[in-house]
Amino acid sequence: MRRADIKQTFPILSNMQNIRIAYHFYKKCFSIRSCSTRKVIGYMERIVVRNAHFVVSPSGRARVLREKMKNIHAYVEGEFKYELQNADFSNVYMREVYYNPYFVATFVDKESLQPIYSASLVICEEGRVYCAIN
Repeated sequence: MRRADIKQTFPILSNMQNIRIAYHFYKKCFSIRSCSTRKVIGYMERIVVRNAHFVVSPSGRARVLREKMKNIHAYVEGEFKYELQNADFSNVYMREVYYNPYFVATFVDKESLQPIYSASLVICEEGRVYCAIN
């Protein structure tokens, strides 16, 4: 999938729309959901959002710990903008963020292990999440 094809990939995704992004373990890409309908809009290998929040459902995490089975209970919620999808962020200081329900209760900075709850800019690509720390 070429990055230039994003408008064809998401014909119902509109500029400034709030979306939820979660990693899809079986497809090895990111699942994109509309915040308003909670329905899956599509799948992307790379997506960029602004004004993001990192959300973990405590009950979903408890279920994973109890049943030892993965379920979708953590996601990045942010505002989609077409202009950001092909932008160059090489001059922006980004940190990798991760979440593993067996080791941490929230998304954390991978280096410092400090909890991360929001970021002005988030890039999800190659199965990893990077953010500009607020």
